[in-house]
Amino acid sequence: MVSAYLACWGLDDVDIVPDEGVSAVSRQLLEGCIRRSFTDVSQVTWLIHQGADPRATGGLRRRGSTLLPTTTRYSCLLFTIDSPTNYPFLYAKDVYYFREDDDDDPDTSRRPVVFPPWSSRQLQRDILSALIDGGADVNGGRVLSWDRPIRVAIRAGDLTAVEVLLERQANVRGVQDQVMQLPCHVPSHPTREYEAALMGVYRRLIQHDSTLAAERVGRDSLVHLAAKAPFSQQFIDQYLTLITSHGADMTATNRLGRTPLHEAAWCGSRCVAHWLCSKLTTEDINRGMPNQPDMTPLAFGAEALYIHIRNQQQSRRRWRLRLIRQYKITIRVLLQSGAAPSIALMPTVTQEQRSCRQVVLPEYATVLSELPDDIMSAINGALAPQRDHSLLLARLLPLAPHHDGAHPHPSPSNMAFGPHEAEAIAWKIGAFLHEPPAAVALLDKYLPGDSLLRRRVGAAVGHFVKSAATQTSSNREVVGGMASVGGVVVRVPLQCFAVRGSGLTGVREVVHRARLDEAVLHGAHGVVKGFNEHLGDQDCQFEWGQLGRIDRQAGLFVSLGIE
Repeated sequence: MVSAYLACWGLDDVDIVPDEGVSAVSRQLLEGCIRRSFTDVSQVTWLIHQGADPRATGGLRRRGSTLLPTTTRYSCLLFTIDSPTNYPFLYAKDVYYFREDDDDDPDTSRRPVVFPPWSSRQLQRDILSALIDGGADVNGGRVLSWDRPIRVAIRAGDLTAVEVLLERQANVRGVQDQVMQLPCHVPSHPTREYEAALMGVYRRLIQHDSTLAAERVGRDSLVHLAAKAPFSQQFIDQYLTLITSHGADMTATNRLGRTPLHEAAWCGSRCVAHWLCSKLTTEDINRGMPNQPDMTPLAFGAEALYIHIRNQQQSRRRWRLRLIRQYKITIRVLLQSGAAPSIALMPTVTQEQRSCRQVVLPEYATVLSELPDDIMSAINGALAPQRDHSLLLARLLPLAPHHDGAHPHPSPSNMAFGPHEAEAIAWKIGAFLHEPPAAVALLDKYLPGDSLLRRRVGAAVGHFVKSAATQTSSNREVVGGMASVGGVVVRVPLQCFAVRGSGLTGVREVVHRARLDEAVLHGAHGVVKGFNEHLGDQDCQFEWGQLGRIDRQAGLFVSLGIE
């Protein structure tokens, strides 16, 4: 397996530098742990009996150099920890190490090192136990960094080492670090294998002590700290679900008055923001800081985005373009989830504050422009079972034998249907199979949270799906035929919305009306209509109180009650 790092070293690229005072036999123990040269635990116990110190430490540096090794010192215990997914978690001293995605002040003097794996998990377990029995400190000993063995084992995704350390009563609580805290210094795109290994470790820790999830680092909860870790949406969903189900608070403020959503917006963590927005109320999403009600999560995200745009204009760093895209997506997640009211709350006293507000508006225009595609996905998802079963049934009906009633020996024959009759019968039967909850589920994905836009779009989609499934004769009627509209031949889908005094209209027009109202309300410009562009917006001009349906039996207008 190739490491997720593009520029890491193997053991052939580094020199091992034992600390001053490490004896020859202790150095033999240290190097054996590093090079995985032990094939049986008896070799380790023999060295310890010969005077080798399991607490011996050393560092790594680029092979052939005269550099001092890294300031981080690693013990035999740390060097025995494995990375099952080939994730580098220890470092060697280098002259200059640069990655395109480094921060403004990167640590360019060290490079990650990939160690070979132990030949078996059992051998590793036995050697770890032998080192601890021989005097190795499970809580760090002479290690001069904040990296305790349990933290290193967690970061490496080494469940074997974690279990051994837990069995030996390793301290899982600390003032400056928390074992359930996500590691921040990981590859930009951690592999699925690494994420799976890491999640297995966190589940084991919760099994060991479920109260760990509610611990804080300073006043930051684990949900605050998750915003700084670059993991996939799937992993973040699993992790946040795990810790919040065991006591982690998703709404608590830290010492700066920020909620986890504030932190996610400030860090540009779209994955954490997406999970939080799916759980929080609209009030929480638009909550300001204590004594600063205008500093909402959206305002934080806008300020961070503006800073990166300004700095990119000055420095032209490629890695910052990636961050800018990341912050824009995070802001769109907030806006999709009901953060649009925060736009009006954003301060505009200074030019910088006005600039921050201006970077939000194009993102909301993008959200509104992409909404029709999301709506069609929701509608198609709800009608998919009816369409699939009706298509199959329409093909089978003409093949079904029936009896013509001749006596005493009825003769079977194929059923006869007129044009599109089998299709209509199949569609009516299939109407029992449409799935309105599927539309709701997809809308919750595209527009999570409770907002006026979500309520309007949800009501429109619900009415359209019900009408399409139960008030039509076929799918052809749902998708509509070609017709001249304003002098241009276009497709006209099902027109199931009645506008009092103005005839019928379709779901596209209703959704666009909702988008137009949102754009006007919040000052967003450039919303793309996406259909019947030649008509402008004139086919979407109605008041929400005018919108309804026609009762076919009574022939009366019935309001849909959309606000």
